[in-house]
Amino acid sequence: MTKTRKITLSILIVGLLAGVAGFGAFSAFSATTSNTGNSFASGTVAIGDNDGGSTALYTASNKKPGDAVTSCIRVTYTGTLGSAVKLYTPSTVTNGTLYNIKVERGTQTTGVFPACGDFAATSTAFDAALSTFPITYATGLDGKAAAAAWATSDVVAYRFTVTQNDDTTANAHTSATSSGSHDFTWEARNN
Repeated sequence: MTKTRKITLSILIVGLLAGVAGFGAFSAFSATTSNTGNSFASGTVAIGDNDGGSTALYTASNKKPGDAVTSCIRVTYTGTLGSAVKLYTPSTVTNGTLYNIKVERGTQTTGVFPACGDFAATSTAFDAALSTFPITYATGLDGKAAAAAWATSDVVAYRFTVTQNDDTTANAHTSATSSGSHDFTWEARNN
């Protein structure tokens, strides 16, 4: 074997050994980390009441001027996002000028819907002719005093008192036999 060939073979062997050693050094300095279990979920807006799903808050018939009906309902917020809650009736009430409605907010722990049990008023939300009751979310009554946002498990009890107005005009009520049916809506919106 010639001297040139021996030198070339030696350089090739040294280069090969250096490559293997370099690969081993690179592997010794390698590291990783991971972050697992990532997820993203939307919050909820949910509200309900204790009316059993289809029972009217009040039904009254054959009332004369000055007669009143009082009923209570508890509204509970079960959503996870803080929300503004408004109360309104979704349409103008027929003959609503003949009836006054007072809506009070408060607390209640006893009494089965629509009974008022131990209702304790904390504020008055509305006290005027039924015909002037708000009919949209934008004009609706604040669900809590001072327009406070509702949080999960917030409960507000409402006492509704509907009175047939004692109009002194002769025969004012003779043609109005009913206020017409109407609904109340509590709507929650996350801001």
